[in-house]
Amino acid sequence: MHSTIPTREISPSELAECRENLKRQWENRRIDKELLQRAWEAAHSVATVLYQDFGATKVAIFGSLAEYGWFRKESDIDIAVWGLTDAQCRDARCGIADSCPEFKIDLINFEESTGLFRERVQSQAIVLKKGAKGIDSQLSHEYLHTPTMPARNGSIYEMNRSKLIQHIADERVKIERVIGSITELLEEIEVAVPRHRKFFEELTAKKLVEVYNGIERIFGRIAREVDMHIPSGSRWHNDLLEQMAELRPERPPVISQQTLLKLKDLLDFRHKINNIYSDELIYKKAEEHANPISELFATVSKELDTFAAFLSEI
Repeated sequence: MHSTIPTREISPSELAECRENLKRQWENRRIDKELLQRAWEAAHSVATVLYQDFGATKVAIFGSLAEYGWFRKESDIDIAVWGLTDAQCRDARCGIADSCPEFKIDLINFEESTGLFRERVQSQAIVLKKGAKGIDSQLSHEYLHTPTMPARNGSIYEMNRSKLIQHIADERVKIERVIGSITELLEEIEVAVPRHRKFFEELTAKKLVEVYNGIERIFGRIAREVDMHIPSGSRWHNDLLEQMAELRPERPPVISQQTLLKLKDLLDFRHKINNIYSDELIYKKAEEHANPISELFATVSKELDTFAAFLSEI
């Protein structure tokens, strides 16, 4: 059992020990090259379908598979496609859904992407050429020869922490955008006639689900890349949340106990929305959860800033 001491009560020497433990862990991580090869073969299989059956003009991987050392068996294969309409992209998602049972494929229409997310896809994209198979031999030396033995001067630590901090920042931008939509919906609820309130309440509830999903993706990345442990079982969502409030050998708690309790309420609300679709009373509680969401996420963001500072102080 790991400790749940709040970050502010951890001594500087304890934080330093956490950093050293994490540094050693990252510098000694190993790459599962067989898994990586299978993932590339799966990506090429999807690309073939997109080119031949849907007329895509370009297909590329991005995300963890494009970053070599970040791909794990739990990772999705992120694929961007060019030359398709939104309707064609939706059809393509259905068409590739069962083509790679070992991996979950996350397909995005690049031409509909915007902002920082679009920039990240552009910076990471590795084009999948027609007819190619396996890892592209023309890839950069840095991709194909990422060190798996301890590196001097903390270079592996620097790379891993920078990518993790960037991932957290990208996800936060998306969450903030959703919270902006929730603020607008609350204004609509305030002035809506009774027969229209349900519509806005349902939209608000769905946006709250998006907010929690985004926070959970951040926590999942931290669990995978720092803790090297993602909970399993029927209560894994709750266990992941509690894991983020723990003091672990590699890090201080990511969130406080107070934030943990508030996020548990939001997790419970998400569970009800996802599993009790017809209960209007659930949707009526959307406003109750939406009103404090900006303040809650501001607190989560502040605690994530503290966690990022921990990563940076080496």
